[in-house]
Order: sequence, then structure tokens, then C-alpha cells
Amino acid sequence: MPRSVDRRFVFLISLAVALAVVASSRETEAHKAVTSPYTYNTDIFPILRDHCGRCHVPGGPAPMGLLAWNDGPDSATPWAESIRQSIIAEHMPPWYVDAQGPAVRGGFRLSASQADKLLTWAIGGTPEGDPEKKPVRVAYQARWSGGPPDLQLSMESEYTMPANETEATKEFIIPTGQKEQRWLRAVDVLPGAPEIVRSATVSVENGAVLAVWAPGDDLIPAPSGAAFKLPAGARLRVQIHYKKQWQNEGKTIKDRSIVGLYFAASSASGRDIQSLVIDGSRGALSVNARIVAVRPSLDRAYGTFTVQAVTPAGARIPLLKLRAPRPEWRRRYWLASPVDLPAGSRIEVASTPAPAYMELTGGQAMKGHPLQVTLDFVRRSP
Repeated sequence: MPRSVDRRFVFLISLAVALAVVASSRETEAHKAVTSPYTYNTDIFPILRDHCGRCHVPGGPAPMGLLAWNDGPDSATPWAESIRQSIIAEHMPPWYVDAQGPAVRGGFRLSASQADKLLTWAIGGTPEGDPEKKPVRVAYQARWSGGPPDLQLSMESEYTMPANETEATKEFIIPTGQKEQRWLRAVDVLPGAPEIVRSATVSVENGAVLAVWAPGDDLIPAPSGAAFKLPAGARLRVQIHYKKQWQNEGKTIKDRSIVGLYFAASSASGRDIQSLVIDGSRGALSVNARIVAVRPSLDRAYGTFTVQAVTPAGARIPLLKLRAPRPEWRRRYWLASPVDLPAGSRIEVASTPAPAYMELTGGQAMKGHPLQVTLDFVRRSP
């Protein structure tokens, strides 16, 4: 069976189950055993809104909405079992930073209390609660999470994803029109077709990676004392991964995404962000560096994934620790506290295998994508 057909079959079965639950819910409500002290309107909706609502809304990139109680397949109740499984498997929300490792900026991992409420509600009868407290229906909103950018650059032409295609990765070149060198503190992406734009990477053509974008993530600017160099006349290389959810298969969809540039307030000469790419499990720094971010590109799901530095004096300094990470969610992890390392420091990458359940919940290997870790840094004087 072709992969696209198999995936569609799975989702159609899930949809049929969800619709059956919705159709029978009113008839069976009086007979449902409700044991959860938490209700959707009071306890569950705020958690789903804050941690899932940017994607799991009608028109968003996720295959179902969760911001209504029981108003059809785009509501949370039919997906209660999927919610339970995703939380236990640490599949969703897709934020994999281990709280026991180095702190990073941003993120939306569930707290233990929030996870407990969701699990208790999902297995405890999914009660609605007080109908008078029913939340207002939420729809997808296209927005710049960091506020309006200083410069917006659209793709020069639309990309059309054919009806018979379910997944594709495309590259686009966008001129910046800048006549002089500029400095950037951040770069963001606003999808033209959020229902199919699954990830994006924005780079200076033949140069630095400016942004690693994933749906739902907040924009995080470079830390004070660091910026990206944008040469005069530069063009941007934008790589976008498109993927249709089951409800959009068989449809022709057009996208014309926009890249937003946020300029640094002043010159950042001498503190431009550079990168060290590590293929495999070991690498070394040849310069004195202040590490500001770590960008893993995974080849498969892992149980744990760590990056640490070993200085010439033998000190071991952790840089990043991930728990149950999946390759389809690539990110640049900005360190909450940049780390200064001397030249000659070794970089070591270690991991443990993913448990079997992750293979059943979306953690498949990424064919043709070797393991790679990139350190973003600013050079330091000796």
C-alpha cells in the first residue's frame, strides 16, 4: 500500500471514529461515567488554548481542532484518547527540551499539573462543565508573533501544490533589495497557506541560516551582543516543507509565504553570528567562541539527545538536553545563558534509542537526512 494511501486510510478511520463519538455523545451522555473533577470549560480549554491553540484550530496546520468541547470533529472530546496517548508518549506539545538540562529561551512544555488535568479529563468522561462558561469559538489567526517586522518580503510567485501530491520540499530565492549591509536581530515566516506549510528554513544565499521556523513557535531574537549579517544585495534562500493533512488530500492549494526581517538597532560589527557544523557525534572549536544557540537536525527519533562541550582543561559543560525529540520538529534552541568556550574545546553528541511506542506515534526515521548538530556562536577575543 503506498505511504500516502496508508496515511490517509489511518486518518479516515480516525475521523470515522471521531464522528461516531460526536453522533452518539448526546444519547450516551447520561450513561457516561464521569470521574474527572476537571471540566473542559474551566480547566481544559485554557491549557489547550495556550499550548495547542496556534495549530489545533480550523484552518491551522494540525489535522484537527481542540478549542471546542464537543461540536464536531474539530473539537477536543472526539480526540480525548489521542490526547491521552500523545501526552503519555510526550509527542505533543512538540517541545522536547528536558527541564533537567540547560535552560533555553521560549518553549511550551506542559507542566506536571497541566498534564495531570488533561489525562484525568481524557479518561474521566470528558465533562463539559458549566455551559454558561463555554469559551468563545477560536479560529486560526495569521500573525507575526514578534510584532510587525521592519521589512516584509513575499515569495516572488505562488507555489501550487497539485491535487495528487501530499508532501514536498521546495526552495525559493527572494531578493532583499538592500543596497548596503544590514544587521538582523530576528527573521520570521508568515505562511500563505498555513494548512500545508509544516516547516521552513531561511538563509542568506550561500551564507548564514537566519531562521528555523516551525508552526506555533514564538519568534526569539538573537541575544544582546549578537546579530546576523545581511550583506548588501543579498538574496534569501527559503526552503519550505509542505505536507497536506488528510482533509486536504486531493485538493490543489496555493502558497505565497512572507519572510519578515527585524533589523538590529545598531551596527553589530565583530559580533556577527557564525556556525560550526558537526556531522555525527564529535567536533571541535578552532576559535574562542560564545555559544548562543544549538541547532540539531535529527535523522530519527531518540529517547534522549544531549550536546556537551569538553574544554582543553577537561571541564564538561552541557549545552543542550532533549527528551524524546522527533526529527520532524527542527528548531534553533537559543541558550538562556550563552556559554563561553576556549579554542580547542571538543563537542560531544550522545543519544539513547527511542522507545518502541515513539515509532507508532510519528517518530519515524528521516530518510536522506543524516544526523547533524550546528552550534551558533560569536567569536571572542583570546
